[in-house]
Amino acid sequence: MKKRLLFVALYLRTGGVEKSLLSLLSSLDYDTYDVDLLLFDHSGLLFQEVPEKVQILPPLFETYSTPFAAALPELVKKRHYRLLVGKLAAAIVAKLSKGVGTRGRWLIYRQLLSEPDKQYDTAISYLDFFCNYYVTEKVKAKKKIVYNHMDYLYSQKGGWPCPPLDRRCFAKSRYIVTVAESAKASLARVFPEYVEKMRVIHNTVSAQTITRLAGQVPMEYDEQTVTVLTVARLVEEKGLFLALEACRLLVAEGYCFHWFIIGDGPLLKALEAQIAASGLQNHFILLGEKQNPYPYMRYCDIYVQPSKTEAHCVAVEEVLVLQRPIIVTDIPAFKNQIKHRETGWSVPVSAKGLAYGIKGLLGSEPLRKRLALQSRGADKRHAKEIAKFYALLEA
Repeated sequence: MKKRLLFVALYLRTGGVEKSLLSLLSSLDYDTYDVDLLLFDHSGLLFQEVPEKVQILPPLFETYSTPFAAALPELVKKRHYRLLVGKLAAAIVAKLSKGVGTRGRWLIYRQLLSEPDKQYDTAISYLDFFCNYYVTEKVKAKKKIVYNHMDYLYSQKGGWPCPPLDRRCFAKSRYIVTVAESAKASLARVFPEYVEKMRVIHNTVSAQTITRLAGQVPMEYDEQTVTVLTVARLVEEKGLFLALEACRLLVAEGYCFHWFIIGDGPLLKALEAQIAASGLQNHFILLGEKQNPYPYMRYCDIYVQPSKTEAHCVAVEEVLVLQRPIIVTDIPAFKNQIKHRETGWSVPVSAKGLAYGIKGLLGSEPLRKRLALQSRGADKRHAKEIAKFYALLEA
């Protein structure tokens, strides 16, 4: 008899967490497992990429990721007044200090969100906060696994986590999966009492799928101009303003290149304004969200990930598959993914550090080729992480 699995996530946008979830779902043995996927809402460009054998359940909160003003007409039209009141209350509570807001929003969501009808052998929450709380409080399962996709200590600086809620959640979980050794160390410092439950399973990507989708040279690329690429959500922790300042420094020194940014997020308007103020419209170019970023990765000359914090960056794994020379910041998470001077180039978390790294690679084509060739092995890494996940399911 097949074992029943439930995966819970927020939505399927083009973020690293969502991509790694799809990679995991695509790797499961469907002769052994019946798999349900429960999302808070069905938004996101990646929704159509869910494997056919996965049963997608109705959304928990169909306008979860829609701003209140935009969701209001739809909720009124469908007479979903309970959701409307809940969404309004959650929007108000979210304005409070972030940790308090997280706790308050969960108190609201806990009353709004229905419980699944089925009982599962294993329920897996694939994202921090509300997905974790939902699985541990609302789902019936013999075993519960929750994921941690962040540096908890760094996130505490921003005020997002609510340690009392997380402590209660971890107490009810069989395993706590962190996606990097550095993320586990951070989490263990806050919750040492649960370190025995913690396991590291790195985010994975499908090398076969990425290579197949890499396609042709993007129309935006000019073969006569050096191309630098970054793929990231437009949020503070991804370091886009550091990248923009690095671009300004390089242009001031006379370097000619195009630095493309793929991604969307709340900093879009601020970035657009700063790009215009710096006169870099022809150098630092925002392309928006792309369902398929792989052609851009495959044909870039240099890939740069300027993050201030990460857990385990999926975009970096994707670039390694496509064997492009890569520059990352020297944060703890990237030490798990990139060996400096071997599979990539590690630089300080600063505009000057990024500019220095780019200059070094621009000035040495042999170095770029060597870094690209030594980044192989994605298939072996993927198989190893999938085996670790299976071990938790069968434990």
